[in-house]
Amino acid sequence: MLTELEKILLIFLIPLLLFQGFWVFNDGKKRGIKGYWIWGILCTLNTPTNLLIYLWFSRKVRWKKDKDKK
Repeated sequence: MLTELEKILLIFLIPLLLFQGFWVFNDGKKRGIKGYWIWGILCTLNTPTNLLIYLWFSRKVRWKKDKDKK
């Protein structure tokens, strides 16, 4: 059975993970990242590791694209 602390953590973590996955999915789609739906699923699984990896990857890809356009 879950303790009170575990129940409280679940109440906060489940919406946080869902929001994180939703945000990453929409951000990846907006930026034109291939496999944005995979990023959304991966970032729903845990926090903050996958979110940090996504932010690093998506910003690096965008920086490269902007640099290549010049």
